Amino acid sequence: MQWADELSLQLISALVADMEINHFLFIASYRDNEIHNTPSLVAFLEELKRKDITTTDINVGCISRRDVSELISDTINLPQHLTKSFSDIIYKKTGGNALFVTQFLQSLWDEELLVYSLECNVWEWDEGASDAKEILDDVGVLMAKKIRQLSTGCQHAIKLLACMGSKCSESILKLFIHEGEENQRGRQNTKKININYDSNDQFSMLDFAVDEGLIEKEGQDYIFAHDQIQHAAYLLIPEDERGQLHKHIGHLILKHSPDNRVDDVLFLVTDQLNRGDRKSVV
Repeated sequence: MQWADELSLQLISALVADMEINHFLFIASYRDNEIHNTPSLVAFLEELKRKDITTTDINVGCISRRDVSELISDTINLPQHLTKSFSDIIYKKTGGNALFVTQFLQSLWDEELLVYSLECNVWEWDEGASDAKEILDDVGVLMAKKIRQLSTGCQHAIKLLACMGSKCSESILKLFIHEGEENQRGRQNTKKININYDSNDQFSMLDFAVDEGLIEKEGQDYIFAHDQIQHAAYLLIPEDERGQLHKHIGHLILKHSPDNRVDDVLFLVTDQLNRGDRKSVV
């Protein structure tokens, strides 16, 4: 919710306040440490209180030391009494931040500090090196660093996905990817957008990102595994190129949508054009 624009918040407010709508449950989440940077969200929450709308606040914090111990035990398939010292190190390093825990485990595996022994048929780890390993205390910086370690093609695919929001269908991604490949081959771009295309299969790149735990594939949709990953990927696009890219995406989707299916993509197109150039919206 901390990323929602003012008009979207007004629409949500109107829906939840409409007493003629029955059997309606609205669930939303936001980071309470970022709320003061979003005046429109503060106003939205205050308005809910003024209208006496029934709300229930649930504080979702970090997981406990016990939860981390259970997670580590389940992950490496060993009883907790054998993983206690290892899980204590991970809890100390991550503070119980669930995303940090999983990413820290992944980094230990990447650096071969956590390995599976085929000889002993069990997971083994280097506690000394794990305890000495530094961990970034900013999840956004951590995610950006992880994305930068991917291949150039994979980074490009993730950046494109980030422009679409938290998720995007494969069919819409195909429009932009295929057009980019054709334009590069034919040198037809009128103004260069600094996201490159090569002969590699962009969807193979996204599948690699799925394997890395950055995004998930559900049916025909690609979904970021965490909103901080999407945010970090988006920030890797130069600021002066984001507007042009959003505008281009919006026009491309509209161009390739049949007249009888425009309503299906209307909100998506409007969002992209608004983020690119408000003058583009008629």
